[in-house]
Amino acid sequence: MSPNKPLAWLAGAIAAVTLTACGTGAPSPAGKSSSAAKPSASVLAGGSSCSSSSVKLTFWAWVPGINRAVNKFNQTHPGICVTLEDPGAGEPEYTALTNAMKAGSGAPDVAEIEFDELPSFEIQHYVKNLVPYGAGKYQKDFAPWAWSQVSQGGGVYAMPSDFGPMGFYYDQKTLAKYHVTPPKTWADFATDAAKVHRQNPKATLADFPVNDAQWLMDMMSQAGAWPFQYNGGSNITINWTGPKQEAFAAYWQKLISAGAVSTITDQATQQYTALDSGTIAAALDSAWAPSYFAANAKRSTGQWRAAPLPQWTAGANVAADWGGSTYPVLSASKHPKEAAEFAEWLTATDQSWNIVKTPPSSLFPTYLKTLQSKSFTSLAYPVSGKSQPNQVFSAGALTIPKTPWPPFMTQLISQEMTTVGGVMNGKETLKQAFAAIQQQEVSYAKAQGFKVST
Repeated sequence: MSPNKPLAWLAGAIAAVTLTACGTGAPSPAGKSSSAAKPSASVLAGGSSCSSSSVKLTFWAWVPGINRAVNKFNQTHPGICVTLEDPGAGEPEYTALTNAMKAGSGAPDVAEIEFDELPSFEIQHYVKNLVPYGAGKYQKDFAPWAWSQVSQGGGVYAMPSDFGPMGFYYDQKTLAKYHVTPPKTWADFATDAAKVHRQNPKATLADFPVNDAQWLMDMMSQAGAWPFQYNGGSNITINWTGPKQEAFAAYWQKLISAGAVSTITDQATQQYTALDSGTIAAALDSAWAPSYFAANAKRSTGQWRAAPLPQWTAGANVAADWGGSTYPVLSASKHPKEAAEFAEWLTATDQSWNIVKTPPSSLFPTYLKTLQSKSFTSLAYPVSGKSQPNQVFSAGALTIPKTPWPPFMTQLISQEMTTVGGVMNGKETLKQAFAAIQQQEVSYAKAQGFKVST
């Protein structure tokens, strides 16, 4: 699976932290033991090969093939030796990491943490400010959106790695069959969706996986309807029911009610089958789609092309992001200087990116030198034929609006999955679901001690 993908298992992820974590004692996430729990994980790099005189670091990550970069770092930095362990993607790692931090032992020096989960670790003071170790000098080297995700109030709390600028990823033969071209605006999209469904009542132009909170919020961001404002600390604004949010809900509800878009769970077998068969003609997808969908495309291999996301205002150029990870230095590290050196090398050097941009890692870079290089933008993927989808996704990477994630994203993901069930089975509207989410998240945030504005 793509290392960048927002994963379905997050429904069972650790509960969000409470505001008492801003003080000296962080509470246990609900339902989780606070005992030390270093995961049982294979050593993928480093380990016994480390020199006895080197500074030894432990790195937790789940990106396939990232051991290649770790080995290169160890070869070129003889005074430091990084041991790589894979404790599991996302939730298994976050749970073990939280337990180890609380217990005061067993935590790694550096760990992979997704953009939307980073605020939960920041508020608990589990990650180091990397500015004293030189991280601030790299700001100009990264896509603005990515840097905004790891920096706050003069601090830099992780190094950004990969991300997923979104686009309109479509089966060109299926669209041609319905005499449709990639829509330039969302008004065009609605017209085209109705056109496809009218010609084939069993088909839709695209899927709207409303039960994926990350995907949904990323689409909301492109519409100027991001539902949170958060800059750290105890104050948060929650707004799922404002004019822009309700306009967004009304637009998509009209298409859902008409059957012009489906509501299949994203990244599910049913969705892949529908995309490959042409029952769903296009995906509102991430830059990692060409490599991720490739294994599932059979009939449609070679037919997939990328176009920019449709725009809410004609002539505008607003993108969105779906997925991506960061590499913070954990506050428990006994060697933060060396750990920061590793995190910075891993994300901000040609040497590292020349490795991790290739299979099996296939990371989509936030690092501008790689992101904008011809060698990267000209890459072709079998599922997309001779086309070069990275040209579209790389261009969109520079126009992503800021998205300040709440520091209780795992709770929101779990809650949202349940709340939107009525939308998926046609028993409630998206506007009604948004109103329910608003009430739930305001109540939850207040219960955790946040001062909430709406």
